[in-house]
Amino acid sequence: MTQTLHPTDDELFYFLALHMIPGIGPALAKTLISYHHTARQVFQTKISALSTTPGIGRVLAERIQNFLKDHGRQVEKEYNYLKKNNIQILAFYSPDFPSRLKNIPSSPSILFYKGNINLNDFHLVAIVGTRKATPYGSLVTKKIVEDLKKYNVCIVSGLAYGIDVIAHKAALEHGIPTLAVLAHGLDRIYPPLHTPVAKEISASGGLLTEYFRGSKPDKENFPVRNRIVAGMCEVVIVVEAADSGGALITADFARSYRREVFAVPGRLGDVYSEGTNQLIKQGEAHLFTDADDLANILHWDLPGRDQRPKIIQADLFPHLTDAEAEIYQLLKSTEKVHIDQIMMQTDLPLSKLLSMLTEMELKGAIISLPGKVFQAL
Repeated sequence: MTQTLHPTDDELFYFLALHMIPGIGPALAKTLISYHHTARQVFQTKISALSTTPGIGRVLAERIQNFLKDHGRQVEKEYNYLKKNNIQILAFYSPDFPSRLKNIPSSPSILFYKGNINLNDFHLVAIVGTRKATPYGSLVTKKIVEDLKKYNVCIVSGLAYGIDVIAHKAALEHGIPTLAVLAHGLDRIYPPLHTPVAKEISASGGLLTEYFRGSKPDKENFPVRNRIVAGMCEVVIVVEAADSGGALITADFARSYRREVFAVPGRLGDVYSEGTNQLIKQGEAHLFTDADDLANILHWDLPGRDQRPKIIQADLFPHLTDAEAEIYQLLKSTEKVHIDQIMMQTDLPLSKLLSMLTEMELKGAIISLPGKVFQAL
């Protein structure tokens, strides 16, 4: 499996099934595919071999092997629902998976996407803020979106009341792609009042979620959703925010992922500017002045040059250990490296090396290819 090839429909069926198994979350799904190369191969591996995969014991291995036999119709029903409703399954190893999102420690392994754009063809810009936007916040949001149009952007937000939906509507008005990241399944829209806007968004941008059909917009889902907004974007702009809330959570995630954060200054004493003013005061966000200043800080080129966003590695994946960083440098120096060559170069025992390579893949630094070959991202 390579980054340049899209998973086949057959592979996506098995990939979906893997994520429907109780006890298989994003980390274990990535580990299984790292060791067994494809989701289909996971189901075809004998229990004795499957149970030796890190994190997979005998009980879980048996559950995997029996799952399609016991629940195959349920998987078919889910898969057919997705196909019928033009919802794409984005696997973490698919070239359509948001590239920056792969590199965050808590990256999802599966996404459901209903839309018409390739998310890796744009500068992804998150615009977030309070659900109780003031006239000032509304005006500023519309102006920011309009001024960003020339920079080949896609506006990302959460379809919530206030700043979120204002940003989406402004993007639609100016013919700018926009993406709504949801905290529930794609069989519903929350809040329901925004259903017409969501339909427009899916026609000219997209709706994205990690949640299966039937998942409700539970309160605890929204902070989890915010990590996706922050992780997939190059920059987060906080327009208005009180001293707590989802917008500040998104900004916190963005800083932890080494993304740029901008905040719009507000009037002194305005409750919905307390959060943004505090971000600026504490040096946790750039003062937003205008779109051109933001573009200069991010080193964006204007249209007419290569418009694909430049993915800049932040200090060589700062979450890698020294030993992992050494392996990463080895893989970075050539296109693809077989595990035997890595073992010779590093003088590590196979068991230790496999464990490190798996950990590096979970961190988004490398990807495994067929034939025990690895490649740096």
